[in-house]
Amino acid sequence: MRIRVLVAGFIVIATFGGFDAVPAYAFETGPHPAVHESSSAEEALVWKSSTHCERVVKDGGRMAVPNPDVLRAGTWNIRWFPHGSPPDRPDRSMPPTDLDWLTCAIVWMQPDILVVQESLTTTEARSAWARIVTSLDQRTGASWQWSVQPCGRSENHHVGVLWNANRVTLSAIQSLWRLNSKATSAQNPCKGGLRPGHYARVQSTRQPGADFHVIGLHLKSGPTVASVETRHAALNRIDAAVARFLEEDRDVMILGDFNTMGAGDRHSQRSELKYLRRMVAKESPGFHDLVPEPRCSHYFRGQGHWLDHVLVARDMTEIRTRSARVTGYCAVAGCRRIKGQYPLAYRRLSDHCPVIIEIDNRDLD
Repeated sequence: MRIRVLVAGFIVIATFGGFDAVPAYAFETGPHPAVHESSSAEEALVWKSSTHCERVVKDGGRMAVPNPDVLRAGTWNIRWFPHGSPPDRPDRSMPPTDLDWLTCAIVWMQPDILVVQESLTTTEARSAWARIVTSLDQRTGASWQWSVQPCGRSENHHVGVLWNANRVTLSAIQSLWRLNSKATSAQNPCKGGLRPGHYARVQSTRQPGADFHVIGLHLKSGPTVASVETRHAALNRIDAAVARFLEEDRDVMILGDFNTMGAGDRHSQRSELKYLRRMVAKESPGFHDLVPEPRCSHYFRGQGHWLDHVLVARDMTEIRTRSARVTGYCAVAGCRRIKGQYPLAYRRLSDHCPVIIEIDNRDLD
């Protein structure tokens, strides 16, 4: 026997085994088409323009059909949010972030947790996130929350996390200073203008449901030997950064922009990627670097590069696949070389593309 009740935009399904909450729009019929998994053609429209994205979402298209048995986590570097370029060096070719398009894309992707890099904490940035959260609340019938690391100048890049509070609870949010290789203690987590890790303990609101540690990361940019060494030094601190959490739960996920661009040539890029995989496999509790499909998450000078990574603890059985899905204009281009004018999403959203993974919403440890 299954009983459905509408509560705060969700259909609560009562069964003999407990309760499941599914977004109400998943059951819409009549003039509002039922939610369906988007075709590749619809996905391309989502990233063509804000207007096209709204059309797909209105027609029920989503990156995946809502499923109470699955949590979705992702990472996205949203370039210089919300200005689109450095506030002190504005670039007319990179206008401010299109907040309406960004919100529509999030509705389409349906992440329960989205780790974000390059957010500023200026008055404009805080206002922009408040607007996005309010819009997501209204459009999804859920309650969304945003947290950003507190250290660093407001005009600098920050790591933050956006989450659907109807689906997951985030607690013990804090900065992990050791993941900034320049930092020497908790008193200077943003030393050198770099970012610490942004940590949270995640618990599904469904019981029993998945629980794990999540860490947002944004390593130093730069195609130089010194920058590569700075990135390696940060990764070499994973052991120390997560050690105190492992007694509680060995399920750890680290997502973000690792800036694996090498020292300025393709050979060093490949070498850095290989080094990353070897290094994180040895860092306790041992991590897999999920290979993205397609295999790029960023474009520079017309070529796709793999800069954004998802590390999952080797024994984290809740991870449904050993690959991560890239969407955005990177997926539309298939990581092929882009000649001529860049897609509108590159200019109005970011030079990076979202990377999404799925997690079994069960407690398997």
